[in-house]
Amino acid sequence: MEQVLALCSNIPLFAGVRQDALPGLLACLHAEAHTYARGETVAAKGERFDRMGVVLRGRVSTVYEDAFGGRSILDTVEAGQLFGDVFGCSCSPHSLVAVIAQTDALVLRLDTARVLAPCEQGCTAHTCLPRNMVGILAEKYIAQNRKMIHLCGRTTRRKLLSYLSECMDRAGGNPFPVPFTQQELADYLFLDRSGLSTELNKLKKEGLLRSENGQFSLQVSSCVGYDCDA
Repeated sequence: MEQVLALCSNIPLFAGVRQDALPGLLACLHAEAHTYARGETVAAKGERFDRMGVVLRGRVSTVYEDAFGGRSILDTVEAGQLFGDVFGCSCSPHSLVAVIAQTDALVLRLDTARVLAPCEQGCTAHTCLPRNMVGILAEKYIAQNRKMIHLCGRTTRRKLLSYLSECMDRAGGNPFPVPFTQQELADYLFLDRSGLSTELNKLKKEGLLRSENGQFSLQVSSCVGYDCDA
């Protein structure tokens, strides 16, 4: 429990909550911590999301699979971020996606209704949560808009360079990490893996992209005047 409390102190959902108030608040929210191995299902498609999840350690992905086996990664959820909150806040709380552990992960599940509603016991720490939730949902809306920008690219190259540019911006420059394997990145950008691999190799050969020890660098100056849709 001490480990969970220490990790919760840096979670945006609990911003403004004093450390000494966290134990009582977590009890009020019926919080339960669970560990998951990489590749394990955290939440199944169709599950009723009356308990949102907070990733305390590791990373999970929200994955959509259609009736014919098609698979797309809709989002990746890092430590400190939430999943299931959007469905829990909607009129249709049953999830359209599965949540899969992308790495070994520690997840805290919370009663969504108790997060959103005023505390019946007058818990002062509770008053921060609805305001924090509004900010978190707004950030998710912005993130989905960013993804739509990537997907609007007319070619594999344009989608890939758009996504890599975002990764570089979020890291503050080169080098930057990419939180996906090649297959996962293909699923995220709705691309064929072999086509993605071919384009990555072309970008490296042309000097537009470098990779070393799992870190990437975009040679932006080399892109000036370059046909990135080719």
